[in-house]
Amino acid sequence: MHYTSNRLRNLAAASLFSCFVAGGISVLTSPVTADNATVVTMSVNRVTKGDRLPLPPIAQPTRHNSISEKPIPKHTLLDCEPAFSPIADPAQAHILKYCLA
Repeated sequence: MHYTSNRLRNLAAASLFSCFVAGGISVLTSPVTADNATVVTMSVNRVTKGDRLPLPPIAQPTRHNSISEKPIPKHTLLDCEPAFSPIADPAQAHILKYCLA
């Protein structure tokens, strides 16, 4: 019984001490104003912030002369790897990198 009451007393003392420490820390870290003056808050309107950038120019579609362009072969030699992807650079898709055969 004596051990339980001593343990309860230590728990109560530790709880009270932690409350005082927490209160002291909150008082020390709270903002202090001179003579209880009111704090001026600033408000910034960011609604039109996205309107600062200039609009990109609208690209006009260009006409290609299909007669002057070289026809791209649809198939490559057996076991040959193209140097350029036909999706990334279709104008150079006919150039081969190396062939195994």
